[in-house]
Amino acid sequence: MQIRAIMEVGYRKCAVDCGLLKPYISQKEAHDRYGRKTVERWAAEGLITIIKDGTGFSKCRIKRDEIELVAATSNRASWYEHHEQ
Repeated sequence: MQIRAIMEVGYRKCAVDCGLLKPYISQKEAHDRYGRKTVERWAAEGLITIIKDGTGFSKCRIKRDEIELVAATSNRASWYEHHEQ
């Protein structure tokens, strides 16, 4: 299952390189796809980087290949590393 997901990430990266997909997704789109808490956790753990285009209420975006790769791989180990008691 993970191999297929990683292959799909590679396919989408090729689509980005060919100009068929945008290289970034909005933070709202990421929240809709993966869940707000999950995206915030990935950012807090340094697995993804949220890029803010300006100040105040400016739009935030995330590199497509970065978030899709994190979503495709199991990241429970990183969660446990940051939540050990």
